[in-house]
Amino acid sequence: MIRIFIVVISCCFLLPSTYGQYYIFGGYNYGAITMEGSNAVIESFNAREDHSIAPLMNNFHGYRVGAGKYSKYTVMELGFGNLVSNQKSSNPNQLKESAEVVVNYMSATARAGVKPFPKHYFTFGAAMHLGVQRIRYSFGGDYQTPVNNYVIAPEFYIDYAIKIKFLLKKSQRDKYYYLLRIRPYYQLHAYLQSGNFETELNQTPNVAVNAIEDDMSHFGFNISIAIPFMSDSDRDYLFAPNKKKQKKAKNRKRKPKSNL
Repeated sequence: MIRIFIVVISCCFLLPSTYGQYYIFGGYNYGAITMEGSNAVIESFNAREDHSIAPLMNNFHGYRVGAGKYSKYTVMELGFGNLVSNQKSSNPNQLKESAEVVVNYMSATARAGVKPFPKHYFTFGAAMHLGVQRIRYSFGGDYQTPVNNYVIAPEFYIDYAIKIKFLLKKSQRDKYYYLLRIRPYYQLHAYLQSGNFETELNQTPNVAVNAIEDDMSHFGFNISIAIPFMSDSDRDYLFAPNKKKQKKAKNRKRKPKSNL
């Protein structure tokens, strides 16, 4: 699977294409993830230690950055980002004693999509994530990492972007632009074995280690700003039909007539 992922990444920018508009992007990432197995572990810990760590439920936030290339009918993209949820608690009877649980998912992404309308920034497609899932905790001391799992996760998405120019100087707005892009997605994960989290945090597990698991498959969305490396006029020429390009090229080659 890792070899397949590497091949996909290599193809994103090495495949030849007649048309291409490169860009970089960065923005916010949200994931609606519910960690049912880990939440049961946290509930047992709260009852025993008189803490109030909140459940890890639909509160994963992070970022995603990267670079890509819009072609006439396709888009290729490489990215990196994370999703994090952390919950803290303090014991009211011991002012200096605090507890925290952190779940973190980091991944590199290779993405390929289809642009059915060449002049519009609407795409749909699939991606492959190569990442790591971690569950960490701190109980009155240093952080421990009982769960550290490497994963390959497929994703299906659609996105739509609109041009924005108010971030630019007035002198640049006639020629350049940014893209505000919204991308909802669904990401599919294998079950995460969370038994070691129960063993280390509660020390006396209530159930067998291999019986505790979490499903990090989730719906989510990205909101990002993309910066294309191309002006409006250059892009119009790039995506123009070949006949118009040849006509423009001929007009440029013609020399002005002399009046003498």
